[in-house]
Amino acid sequence: IVVWQYEMHLPIDETVKLSGLCHVTIYTILQLQEDFGTPENLMALSTGQHCSLSSQDLSYIQAFLHASPTLFLDEIQSHLTETHNVDASISTLSCTL
Repeated sequence: IVVWQYEMHLPIDETVKLSGLCHVTIYTILQLQEDFGTPENLMALSTGQHCSLSSQDLSYIQAFLHASPTLFLDEIQSHLTETHNVDASISTLSCTL
């Protein structure tokens, strides 16, 4: 988008057609490029944590639930911490399952 605008001097409407993005998004990207020298907002705060569950953790959870299918998320969380030393949030477990 930046190249199309600043190097190729394409009109905004052409950039919208080529990118499949709306006008507002194009203008936002171009504003970020002007403000930060990159189309990413370097001032934005990241949210959440990176998923901390490995394939081994997921296999353990699956086997654990197969053996005890009525477990609550906090129980799974406790067992995962005790056995694998992994601190997964309830939200992570909920989204994973």
